[in-house]
Amino acid sequence: MPKIVKCEVKLLTRPHVVLTTSYGATKQERSHAIVILYSEDGKVGYGEATPLSKFTGETTEIVVNILENVILPAIVGIDCFDIARAHIIMDNAIAENHAAKCAVDCALHDLASKELGIPLYQMLGGKCRDSVSINRHIGIMDNVQAVSLAKDFVSQGFMSIKMKVGGNVQSNISRVRAVREAVGDDAKIRIDANAGYNYTQASEFVKGVYDCNVEYYEQLLPKWDIDQTVALRKNLGIPILLDEAVNTPEQAVRYAVSGAADAFTIKLCKCGGLYRAKQIAGIAEAFGMGIVVASTYDTHIGCGACLHLATALPNIQSACDLTTYASQKDIAKSCHVLNGMQLHAGDADGVGVFSMNDFGMTVNNA
Repeated sequence: MPKIVKCEVKLLTRPHVVLTTSYGATKQERSHAIVILYSEDGKVGYGEATPLSKFTGETTEIVVNILENVILPAIVGIDCFDIARAHIIMDNAIAENHAAKCAVDCALHDLASKELGIPLYQMLGGKCRDSVSINRHIGIMDNVQAVSLAKDFVSQGFMSIKMKVGGNVQSNISRVRAVREAVGDDAKIRIDANAGYNYTQASEFVKGVYDCNVEYYEQLLPKWDIDQTVALRKNLGIPILLDEAVNTPEQAVRYAVSGAADAFTIKLCKCGGLYRAKQIAGIAEAFGMGIVVASTYDTHIGCGACLHLATALPNIQSACDLTTYASQKDIAKSCHVLNGMQLHAGDADGVGVFSMNDFGMTVNNA
């Protein structure tokens, strides 16, 4: 079987619309660490880390440093199909650093599926659906801006909207109610507080939008607050989606057993890649819970890996956060096709991304 003979990591920075959340406003650009793995028979695999420092404590600069000096030297020489072994090697080399490990994991999956001549979703268990619904996002902004953006999304065919909330509770209630009135009853609205409320604030907010038919309330409370999250779900009878709270399979078990949520959000950068993501999804499935797959302002490489995962998971029950293929569709060439709010994973080998305009990447089947 083909071994890894060379590893590289490249840093890419590009403009991107980054939402204002309960974490605050951020710089309107993102930096991406792109890992490139070369096999002894000439195949190339690509993986990405676009970290969220509020989730894993990593910045892109930290990721590049850890990859170059710790992780990549440790995996040279391993078989590209030995992905479980690669995680053992990476975990023995350094604790945590999930975004850095994610880039290697996804590059291995891309390379292994190219070696087999199959699309990545077949490496992950095969298709459970022909396309994945994607949603569009509205950050914390005034009502007029939020309504205008929501109407624009719906006019384009995006009938699932994710709204960020945080800070003044009554202002958040007013904004959600205004958007619901503007888009009508057919569009789905999901709320994401990014752990920005305490129990009292969350209760006030939920009661204020109770008749707005919210699909999910995502991470209303701090990630460590299991007891209050359980109480919120039980006392108010709302569907809860957890993101920041679930970064590992162990955390998934803890929250699933406690009955704290109806679904988990999987971000590859926070769990260490596709290998661990499948474990978390399996735990959720065992407890009858749903999964939402979300990219982190990734390039098409990282978002493409998320698309393959969402295509293969049986417990995807609602739209996923794969907006790169809608918001930056013209800056890459891939086999994936967006039709309205439906994103179809193509059948090219590997992750299915052929080139990106601002990154020196070309693949044989481009």
